[in-house]
Amino acid sequence: MEILSLYRDANAARQRSVQLQLERIGMFVKFIADKDQKLGGNWYLKGDDLADSLRTAVFTGYIPTNEAVGGIEAENKDSIKLFAIWNGENSSQEGASFSLTSSADSMPDMLRIILGERDEKSSRLGDYRSSSDVVAKLAELYESSYASLGPAKYSREKVFDDRPGVSWMLYLPHTLTAAQVPEARALSPVMRDGKQQGTIIVSVTDEVFDVNNRAHVKAANDIEIRLADQDLLPRFIDL
Repeated sequence: MEILSLYRDANAARQRSVQLQLERIGMFVKFIADKDQKLGGNWYLKGDDLADSLRTAVFTGYIPTNEAVGGIEAENKDSIKLFAIWNGENSSQEGASFSLTSSADSMPDMLRIILGERDEKSSRLGDYRSSSDVVAKLAELYESSYASLGPAKYSREKVFDDRPGVSWMLYLPHTLTAAQVPEARALSPVMRDGKQQGTIIVSVTDEVFDVNNRAHVKAANDIEIRLADQDLLPRFIDL
């Protein structure tokens, strides 16, 4: 599964902070560790080879280590921060990684998470309710411009190249109703301080989204068209 979040930090100085970025990832890792114990163990900075990629621990009790912060800062001297971490699991079923691009200029930041799966019909995050909780947590931590969850291969199946795809589920910072998106199988509100900050649109609820299932792909595509027709599916250039 792939999780994507595009976001903008309000304070450019905080946006450039490696410490802040790792702290938020640590909070998110702590949350998803309840879904799969392999996501709650050790995490490391990715390196040039296997030995290098197991050298620097990123967290101690989900708190960033000085070694990880210093290592990332040493590799990123300009305003753009690029780094990746992984959970040290070589198995394609149990591996997981985070990669982040953070910029102090006008470009939004992007967090990309890849979770290895047992097969294309499985999710380590659980059913759609459990998985939507993960997307909601991400949107809460990052105040995302959008966040999506689904198979990485879905990027080749979405309707619009210049807009996010719905895939299994898509978070948008809008209050949406069933009348606006009748093709959605579920709409989950995301709350902040007692107010709705956005909505998670779910394309499939009876099983895990399978990119090889044409009915699943059609359901996601239909939602994308409906949202775009109402100017609710943003273009990347406008984010």
